[in-house]
Amino acid sequence: MTRTTLGLIAVFALIAAACVTFGAYFSYVTLLNAHKGIIEARFGIAARRVADVAEQAASFGIALPAQQALTDILAREARIEPALLSMDLVDEHGTVLFSSAPGRAGGHAAADGGGRVVAQVRDDLGRSIGSVVVRYDPHILAAGAAALFDGLKTVSLATLGGAFVATVLIGLLLAAALRRAVRRAAEPAMWPAAAKSALASVAAAHQRAGASWSLRGRK
Repeated sequence: MTRTTLGLIAVFALIAAACVTFGAYFSYVTLLNAHKGIIEARFGIAARRVADVAEQAASFGIALPAQQALTDILAREARIEPALLSMDLVDEHGTVLFSSAPGRAGGHAAADGGGRVVAQVRDDLGRSIGSVVVRYDPHILAAGAAALFDGLKTVSLATLGGAFVATVLIGLLLAAALRRAVRRAAEPAMWPAAAKSALASVAAAHQRAGASWSLRGRK
């Protein structure tokens, strides 16, 4: 009985640990994706503001390469977000026309590293004539991931400890109930009234059968 009880407790503890582990993992992935989405949405708003300015100027016939004022606008937007590495206005071929970072003009945005958020610049006909590319420091995501991991680890360990204690207590209660049931089954005096009545009926039937065979033997 003791071995069975310990085995059941171990199985239930493993199931609880697996549930907590998978729950923590899926929560971590979900929160990490949400964190990335929030950051990129924030950078996307800044990129959209610059794209709207470029589209408005283009609607007055000013081509993207001629929009020199965008350099100051890009630099101003980049100063608002410290995590931004650069904010570039690129043409339809990916060449950087203007940038918040000195020396990036004339380069190719596709070869740059870091996280990227892109807002398309379109003309009055809806055709893409360029884009605003925001490059942000990927360490901002790593820092958020580390904070999420630490928080979930603390909660998961506490939950796992609580689940283990609850599993042991439930296992002990079930084992005690099983022992009581076994004792009742081994002692007819502890049986309920219906079981005692059934046992008496069986005993009476056996006695009648035994008497009948005795009478047949005498004849």
